[in-house]
Amino acid sequence: MMVALLVGALLASLFFLGRLVLILGGVYKDPVLRVSERYAVEDDLYYVLPGILLWMGVLLFSGGLILMLLTGMRFPVYLLGVALMVLAYVAEEHPEIAKEYPRLLLSYPRWYAELRQNTTREERRRIAYMWLWLPARMRLYYNSHDRAFHQWADLIIISTTMQTVEDYVDEQRAFDLY
Repeated sequence: MMVALLVGALLASLFFLGRLVLILGGVYKDPVLRVSERYAVEDDLYYVLPGILLWMGVLLFSGGLILMLLTGMRFPVYLLGVALMVLAYVAEEHPEIAKEYPRLLLSYPRWYAELRQNTTREERRRIAYMWLWLPARMRLYYNSHDRAFHQWADLIIISTTMQTVEDYVDEQRAFDLY
């Protein structure tokens, strides 16, 4: 029973590490854009380091325990996994550390760094909401083609900017009538 539970944790950690590799490679954009959907006062950072540390810790912890159970080794190999999970907790609780070193900790995925550099918080939120309306095949295409994604994002920015300007003009006209 214990070995089956550890093997399940090992497989889950491999799955989530694979997912994080796809996110860092820019192939899977959904989780990153979900961060931008929220109405928030704070910044919409996608901070991948806690997830990497957590799942590496789970991988090393479960793998170390399996190794100890199968070989009868007495050295606690799993302690490195515990240390990584503690580091994941510290990284999650103190994101200001990442803000001090943005080129090192916040520069990936590359498409997201470019999007953050070229857009405002409000524009990223609109892009994230429009992402929800895309059909699955279109999302799949934009996930694998960053240039096409950026062109689509520019079209979203242009169309919502025009709507915002029209709303502002209409509001001013209504205000002038009173």
